[in-house]
Amino acid sequence: MVIDNTIQTVIFDLDGTLYNKKGLACRMVCHLWRTLPLLIAERKMRAKMGDKSFETQEAFYHYLFASMAAKTHKTIEEVARWYHDIYMPTMVNLIGQQPIRENVVQLLHACKQKGLQTILLSDYGCAEEKLKALGIPLEEFDYITDAPSWGALKPQKALLLPLLTHCHANPQTTLFVGDRDDKDGASARAIGAQFMHVTN
Repeated sequence: MVIDNTIQTVIFDLDGTLYNKKGLACRMVCHLWRTLPLLIAERKMRAKMGDKSFETQEAFYHYLFASMAAKTHKTIEEVARWYHDIYMPTMVNLIGQQPIRENVVQLLHACKQKGLQTILLSDYGCAEEKLKALGIPLEEFDYITDAPSWGALKPQKALLLPLLTHCHANPQTTLFVGDRDDKDGASARAIGAQFMHVTN
């Protein structure tokens, strides 16, 4: 696995990139079938938030939870409790049972050997918990973060450019590694970075 010598920073997606997510969606539905309307609402509202940006993480989640509440006739507080106390813990637990992608682990080691800055950018929260569940040492990354913390989702520049600035990274010497061209690849293209597509 060869990394371009011009690369100084590598941004890794988490879900579907560090592990093979085959079958995960079905398992999520099986575990959360009692609250299926909330699960469906979360999926639909995230898809609609792709072009929105918010000043804070709190504003991001308030919009998400309020939108879900309107769809499911729940209160914002009920939605928030479901999300934080049921949905995310279930996701972390099930992800811990998914197989890690061998090629990504090799790439992580290669980055360390080359002295590259490594960043983990998760579409969801609980990034550190997911890494621990997968058995991937947190030390493999120089910086671990998630999109909601920046108030926007990939591939928005409102997320990407502040993140690069925070990490003192140059887009032209940055490589995105991800499993989705429409998210990770689009993120790379949006800022002029390189993209490595991880596939099955």
